[in-house]
Amino acid sequence: MLESLSIRNYVLIDKLDLEFSEGFSAITGETGSGKSILLGALSLILGAKADKEAIRKGENSAEVAAVFLSSSPAVISWLDAHDALGDDGEIIIRRSMKMSGRSSYTVNGIPVSRKEGEELGSLLVDISSQHAHQLLLRPGVYVSMVDEAAGNGALADAYRSVYSELREISAERERIAGEMAKSAEEKDYITYCLGELDSADLKVGEEECIRARLDIINSAESLRESMQIAMDELKNGTAALSEALSVLFKAGRKDQELQQLAQRLEPVSIDADDILLTLRSHLSAIEYSEEELDALNARLSVIQKMKRRFGGSVESAIAKRDEYRERLRVIDDGDDMLAGLDKRISMLSTELASSADALSASRKKTASDLAMRIEGTLHNLGMAGAAFRITVEHAYFGPDGADTVSFLIAPNKGEKLSPVQNTASGGELSRILLAIKASAGEQGGPETMLFDEIDAGLGGSSANAVGDELRKLSEDCQIIAITHLPQIAVRADSHYLVEKRTAEGRTVSSVRKIEGKEREKETARLLSGSTSGISLEHARSLLEVQY
Repeated sequence: MLESLSIRNYVLIDKLDLEFSEGFSAITGETGSGKSILLGALSLILGAKADKEAIRKGENSAEVAAVFLSSSPAVISWLDAHDALGDDGEIIIRRSMKMSGRSSYTVNGIPVSRKEGEELGSLLVDISSQHAHQLLLRPGVYVSMVDEAAGNGALADAYRSVYSELREISAERERIAGEMAKSAEEKDYITYCLGELDSADLKVGEEECIRARLDIINSAESLRESMQIAMDELKNGTAALSEALSVLFKAGRKDQELQQLAQRLEPVSIDADDILLTLRSHLSAIEYSEEELDALNARLSVIQKMKRRFGGSVESAIAKRDEYRERLRVIDDGDDMLAGLDKRISMLSTELASSADALSASRKKTASDLAMRIEGTLHNLGMAGAAFRITVEHAYFGPDGADTVSFLIAPNKGEKLSPVQNTASGGELSRILLAIKASAGEQGGPETMLFDEIDAGLGGSSANAVGDELRKLSEDCQIIAITHLPQIAVRADSHYLVEKRTAEGRTVSSVRKIEGKEREKETARLLSGSTSGISLEHARSLLEVQY
C-alpha cells in the first residue's frame, strides 16, 4: 500500500508531505485546484514520462518521492531481481528532474530505468483514470482483461514466444523462396559473372603492388645507371677501407689509440661491403623481361575490367562475387533449406495450436466465473436487472492467441445481450469497469487501486452504489478515489482536500487531510456548491449515516 507521498516544486505544488492509511481514501477539491497535479506526481513515481516543463516556475529541479509497503510475491521478486530489497517490505521510490534535462529514478536507493520503474509501478498501483472506461469501447482489450483475471501471464508469454518465432521463420522461408525464384531466372547470367570473377581471382592490394612494380620497370634505365655508378665508387671505396683497416690494425699493436680507431673503422667497412652486396641484388631485381611487362599490364587490365563491371573497386567486386556464390548456393541448396524450414514451421504450428488451446481453455473457464462475479457486482451497483456475459470464440491466430473475446450486456431485464461498446452508456461503462476491477481484485494484483473520477456521469442511487462498492473493495486493498461526488466521499475512511491559493503573488496547490467540521463543509460544497445551513445539515446527516 501507499504510505506516503512527498512532492517538491512540481507544477503548482511547492512542498507537500502526505500520509495515507489503509482502507478507502477520497480526494476532492474545486475544479482546477490541483487534483490532476497530484495524480501526475504519483504517475511519475509509477513510471510515467518526465517533463521538465512540470518543474515549478523559477525552480531548477523537482522531486517526487513515495513510500510503499508490500508483501506481494510479484513485488518482492521484482525487487530481488533488481537488488533493491528494503527493510520490512518498505519500498522508497524517488523521481527527480532538472531543467537541464537530467533526471534520476531510484528504488530503495538503486538507480532504475523508466521502463523498469513502470514495471514496478504496475505491480504496486492500479490506476483507473476518468477516461479509463473508454477502454471498454475497444474490444481488443477484453482479452488482456480476461487473461489478467485468469492469471494467464505464463501461458500468454509461452504462446507469444512461439508465435514470434513462427513469424520470423515464416518470413525467412518467404525470403528464401523469393530469392530462389529470382535467382533461378538469372542463373545463367549469375553463373557467367561468377565465372569471370572466379577466374580473375581478385585480391585486395594486388593492384597497388602491380603499379609499384610498373613504376620501377618504367624507371629501370635511370635506376640501373645510378646504381652502377654507386657500385663502381663503392668498389674503390671498400678496397681503400679494407687497406686502411689492415694498416691501422697492424699499427694498433704498438699504439692503443690507433687500435681504437681501427675498431671504429671496422663496422664502417662492413656496412660498405653490405651496401655493395645489396646494390648488386637490387640491380638484379630491376631487371625485367618483356614477358613480365606484358603479364603485369594484362593483369592490371583484368583488374580494371572487374572494377568497372562490378562496383568500381576491388572490394566491391569481391563482395559481388560472394553474393553470386550465395545466390547460386540458394538455388542449388534452396530445396533442402525450404524443406528444413517447412519442418520447423510444422513443429511450431503444432506447438502454437497447443499453446493457443491451453489459453482458450483457461479463458473460457475464467470467462464464465468472471462474468458471474461482474454481473453480481453490477446488481450491487444499481443495475439490478443487468445480465453480463463474456464469450470466447475461436478466431485466426494472432499475437494474443486464437480467440475473440466479447463482453456482452443487457442493461435491463428482458433486453437482448449486445456488445458493451454498442450498448452501455457512459455511466454504465464506469460501473462495468469498476465491477471488472473489483472482480480482478479478488484474483490478486496491486495492493493499491486509484480511481480518478471513475464516477463521472453517475449520480443519485448509482453514485451511492459505487461508493458502497469502493468501500467494500477497500476491505481487500487500499482504495484512493479522486471524486466530485459526495456519495463517494462520505463513504471514505479518510478525506483529503485539494486547495489552490495565492501566496506571495504566486499560485500554490496544497493537499491536507480534513476531519470533523472541515469535512462537513467540503461535503456540503460537493452537495450544492455552497456551505449553507441546509447543505451543511445534509452533509452532516450523510456522514453520520456512514459512521
